Amino acid sequence: MRTTCCLLFFLVVLTTSAQVPLDVAVADLPAKLAGVWEGPLGDGRYREVWTQVTMNTYEGVARMIQGEKVLSEEQMRLTFFAGQWLLIASTGDTRITSFVRVEVKDGVWVFENKEHDFPQRIGYHVEGDVLRAYIAGSDDQAQRMDFLLQRVR
Repeated sequence: MRTTCCLLFFLVVLTTSAQVPLDVAVADLPAKLAGVWEGPLGDGRYREVWTQVTMNTYEGVARMIQGEKVLSEEQMRLTFFAGQWLLIASTGDTRITSFVRVEVKDGVWVFENKEHDFPQRIGYHVEGDVLRAYIAGSDDQAQRMDFLLQRVR
C-alpha cells in the first residue's frame, strides 16, 4: 500500500511538473500575430510589426504614419508571465503601461488595465491575413477605436 501511494505521488508530481500550462499551450494568437500588419487610419496608415523573441514573448512596434512622416510610435511586448498573458506598452517616454489578458472569446484576446486613463481595454483577433484590433475605455464600446489591418509580410 505504501509503495502504491509513493508511486502514485511520484507520477502526479512528474506529470504536473512536465506539463506546459494549458494557457501557454493553446496560445495561438501570439504565433499568428508575428509579422507586419498595415491598414488605413484617418489620413494616414497604421502599422504594427510583431516578432517572436522566445516561445512565450513577442515584441511589437506600432506606428502611425502620414506620408513618409511617423506621427507616433509605441513599443509593445506580449509575454506569458506569472501564469498570465501581459501586454506591455510604452509610447516612448518613461511611462510603461501593462494590460492583463482578462478573456478570450471567439478568438478575441482582451487585455485590460482599469487604472489606465485610455485605453483601458485592448482587443486582438487574427484570422488568416486579417488583424482586427481595438482600443476602448471601461468596456468594449466606450470610446472604441477599431483597427482593420492586412498582413503585408
